[in-house]
Amino acid sequence: MFLQGHYQNAYLTHDLDAAMALVNQRYGTRDWIVFEPDMVLKTPDGDRESSVRAALAWAGGLQLDLIQPTRGWHAHYLPMMAADKADPVPRFHHIAVRRDDLDAMRDEIDRLGLPLAFEGEVPGLVYIYLDARESLGHYLEYVWASPEGWEMIG
Repeated sequence: MFLQGHYQNAYLTHDLDAAMALVNQRYGTRDWIVFEPDMVLKTPDGDRESSVRAALAWAGGLQLDLIQPTRGWHAHYLPMMAADKADPVPRFHHIAVRRDDLDAMRDEIDRLGLPLAFEGEVPGLVYIYLDARESLGHYLEYVWASPEGWEMIG
């Protein structure tokens, strides 16, 4: 059950606009939703402020998420970013799985037993990142949203 509901692949970049152009040109992706959230993330070491520029687009049944860290805490991104800050090519970071029951999602996360990287929320949406690098080579994001939250992210 743990990977059922996979709906998103997420990538990191140093330049969101250039990364969107690369993906658009090569793969024909269009209609990006761009947003710039300022977040307070709950980490095992306490709350951390973080800001990113992010873009979401659909490729069939798969959502693409491009993320450009901008300010604040980004320890979970740095190991997977391109070493050259002038390199805009997106680098894989995580997959996201959708859950419709928040309590069941938290129970599932507990049973999975992976280390918590961080969690956060915005009205109508809770996201929890687990460190699955030792078994999958990347992070794993669990997402619960209200119907309005799912509509907000496309």
